[in-house]
Amino acid sequence: MSYLPDSVAAMKATKAVKSVLHVGVLATVLSLSVSSFAPLAQANSDDPDYFRVKMDKGGTLNVRKNPSLKAQKVGALQAETNGIVNLGCHIGMPYLEWRNSTTAIRKVETRRKWCNIEYNGMTGWTAGQYLEADLPE
Repeated sequence: MSYLPDSVAAMKATKAVKSVLHVGVLATVLSLSVSSFAPLAQANSDDPDYFRVKMDKGGTLNVRKNPSLKAQKVGALQAETNGIVNLGCHIGMPYLEWRNSTTAIRKVETRRKWCNIEYNGMTGWTAGQYLEADLPE
């Protein structure tokens, strides 16, 4: 009967190892989830700190709640507006929305650079193709 305490100890050790593995896997999944949103939260070091709208006079650039053509419009910027704060840019819309879109929207969104911006208290996303580097006001 002396083997019983050894087998109980082995079972406890196995449970402890499984618990550590579960915690490690959970931590990895959480870190990957958080890191996938990191590009949305901060500007890339290659991007400028400030933008200006790169359009001919009379044009307006829509600002949207989310980085998508389908997202609610929260405002607009006039052509040649400057001093727009860059909060970070990324390419294309979120994957699930892209997957459920039409082929035409998929083609546009694959090439579209979305930039999260702030200007005079308005915060939102706009098409990066209409922005260029600017100096702070």
